[in-house]
Amino acid sequence: KLISMLIIGGLVLSACSAHKSPTTAILEHNQKKVNQTIVEIPKWYKKLPKEDDVIFTAGAATAPDLQLSVDLATMNAKYVLADRINGKLDAMMKSFVTRLGTDDDINATTLTEVEKVAKNVIASVDVAGYYPDKTVVHASGAQYTAYVLLRYSDIEAQKIIINRIKKDQMVYSKLKSKKAWIELEKEVDKKLEIEEAQSLSNI
Repeated sequence: KLISMLIIGGLVLSACSAHKSPTTAILEHNQKKVNQTIVEIPKWYKKLPKEDDVIFTAGAATAPDLQLSVDLATMNAKYVLADRINGKLDAMMKSFVTRLGTDDDINATTLTEVEKVAKNVIASVDVAGYYPDKTVVHASGAQYTAYVLLRYSDIEAQKIIINRIKKDQMVYSKLKSKKAWIELEKEVDKKLEIEEAQSLSNI
């Protein structure tokens, strides 16, 4: 009897080990998906590219619909982009105000008005003008995982500054003949010409 019980017990234990519990199976499945996702992450997502006068941001999202996954990934990247543009605009406006301060005929009132415009620019960050540089989509079970890399140039940030100041007619009328303002507009025009030439050569 004892031998029979030991044999039966061994068979029961082996049967239990052969059939995994539902919880264990789910955990192993999820772990497999995570490992697969890590392998599929693009290199540019782990380490953003670096380029002069360009801001890069990346976003990722998983959704049951292909386009939705790309849209959500783009939206996530834009959140980060807005924060980085904020810092870029802040630095540009401080530099511009400093350059204006060197003009002998710029008074304190004008500088104060420009600083107010600067604060308004920073407060309402405009992420329009970004370019989707790379998009990668992988299958994630029954869903799609999208990775998006956004590219945003300094030219767009400078255009925001110029356009916002032009909207304030009182400030613009005082600045349009100043050396620092003329230099800023020339710098933007020059970079736009370079970008257009590059686009034409690519075509």
